[in-house]
Amino acid sequence: MSRNAILLVGILFSMLSMRGNWVQASIHEYKNASFVPRFNSFFLHGGSEGLFAPRDPESPKTQPADDIIKNLKGKAFIRFESITFRRPKAIAEKQNAMHPSTGVIEAIIVEVKDSDRIGGAHMNSDEICCSTVLAKTKLCKVGEVIIREDPGNPGWPRRLQTSFEGNAEDATMALHTVEISKTGMYYLYFAFCDPELKGTVVSGKTVWRNPEGYLPGKMAPLMTFYGFMSLAYLVLGLFWFLRFVQNWRDIIPLHCQITAVIALGM
Repeated sequence: MSRNAILLVGILFSMLSMRGNWVQASIHEYKNASFVPRFNSFFLHGGSEGLFAPRDPESPKTQPADDIIKNLKGKAFIRFESITFRRPKAIAEKQNAMHPSTGVIEAIIVEVKDSDRIGGAHMNSDEICCSTVLAKTKLCKVGEVIIREDPGNPGWPRRLQTSFEGNAEDATMALHTVEISKTGMYYLYFAFCDPELKGTVVSGKTVWRNPEGYLPGKMAPLMTFYGFMSLAYLVLGLFWFLRFVQNWRDIIPLHCQITAVIALGM
């Protein structure tokens, strides 16, 4: 019976250790998602999550394509993976095949408290995209979303641009990982200002990670609570299995069913 007990304990710990491999990242997927008009721009909400600052804060960075091999353990980040923009074929065919940029899509990451830094509110305007009139103030560039940078956090709100080349229908966003150095609620938007890009759709995914793992920020504080609950479940489960083995001659089918349910719960 002692061998059976040891075997059951070994199985339980193996199942518990495997659970770590089942955890999925906080992923936002886009499947031909469409933009919606908003004043003089077109916007798409790409997701929102609560993200925590790393224990050893550094200045936020945007990593290039080779960041996939970079060690980001203990850091919070938003990673853009396989993001592709597709514009209508009729619009693409009208473009100059030799022109390096025939349309720009922007990805904008902003902390919720800085939402008023997007758009021309500080210039007494309801416009979100910079117009020729607003460009005369030299505070924005024509054809781009107006972003008023936070002087206390240079480079934020963060802007990443992707351009259509020539008369191509598709534009693929370079793989980027944007590190987060401040705790807050973050929003991601995709936007464009060129009305000729109307009908453009987005496909791909973004991966959001907190310093301690892939749990969303709203759930991260519950890790300790659920950790204790899991430990209590494990202890009670072990007690049941030991009693089950010790009294194996007296068990009935109902005991086997209860044991199976406890094992599946592990």
